[in-house]
Amino acid sequence: MRVTIKDIADMMNVSPSTVSRALRGSSKISNKTREQIKKRARKLNYQPNITAQRLISGKTHNIGVILNKDIREYTSVQIFNSIIINGILEVAEAHNYNLNFAIDAGVDKFGALSRIIENKDVDGVLIINVVGQDILAKLCVNKIPVVLIDNHFDSTSAFAVNNDDQKGAYIATTHLISLGYKSIGLMGITEEAFQKECRLGFLQALADHGLKANSNFMRKANGGLESAYEEMTKMIKQGHIPRGIFAMNDEMAIGAIKATKDKGLRVPEDTAIVGMDDMPLLDYIDPPLTTMRIHIAEMGRVAVQMLLDLIQGKYLGKKQIAISPKLVIRKSCGAYLFQKD
Repeated sequence: MRVTIKDIADMMNVSPSTVSRALRGSSKISNKTREQIKKRARKLNYQPNITAQRLISGKTHNIGVILNKDIREYTSVQIFNSIIINGILEVAEAHNYNLNFAIDAGVDKFGALSRIIENKDVDGVLIINVVGQDILAKLCVNKIPVVLIDNHFDSTSAFAVNNDDQKGAYIATTHLISLGYKSIGLMGITEEAFQKECRLGFLQALADHGLKANSNFMRKANGGLESAYEEMTKMIKQGHIPRGIFAMNDEMAIGAIKATKDKGLRVPEDTAIVGMDDMPLLDYIDPPLTTMRIHIAEMGRVAVQMLLDLIQGKYLGKKQIAISPKLVIRKSCGAYLFQKD
């Protein structure tokens, strides 16, 4: 038979309301009692009655998740999204919330998103990656709590959790400068908000070390391998070969490495390359890629907790949270060479 809150209460000689509060993590219950009740619930394999909870709370216990691209594609963006979703799931499941997914593919997007935006069968919405301002505006009109993840709208009125891209670009560029490299290039991206933040960090690092940006070393790709390969190839053919390059994501960094090697140059001996993301398998490319590690799953965990607190009307933290990335040094930057310009 299904174990109920009353069963647990009778076994522990407490009231059902005490058990209910403890299982919800209420601060009104002492830590000791709360943990004892949770331990007993786990031992009895207690499963909450979601239908009853919804009737009592008036909540759907559904969270809408909007992505701007199909997660079935195999690119770094989709890998990135998958890791974020794992972080979201971890927290959502712990709070007995389901996820409803919708894709903003740019075609009939309001038709695809109608069940989330119009039908109001979710308590809140997470938006992963950059989507149109029109979607955000429509959600706000419907008064649905929204948290952006890896979005970089200029508006500071939206709740958001992002990687600190400006700081990441600054650290990566400073690392290349610390190795003695004077000519540093930037493999940028066509997505303007992301490009703006990384460019600011890149330029600040150069300025802080008395260096000037060379426009010949600054290129834009679409974020993918082939586009970065083409831009790097053009740069080399034109005779513009920076001693170091910061690429705004790992996929572009890998494309730049291949183009450099295909043109008979060595990485890092001729050109050192640093990326940002720390996607899986970077230890196994040649050479292993130095990169800025983004705490991707943590972004998902922080964002969904923020959303849950907004839904419950108890969020008191910052509207904009930027999580600092970490430099991971491998061979592509040339640190092991101790080579100077």
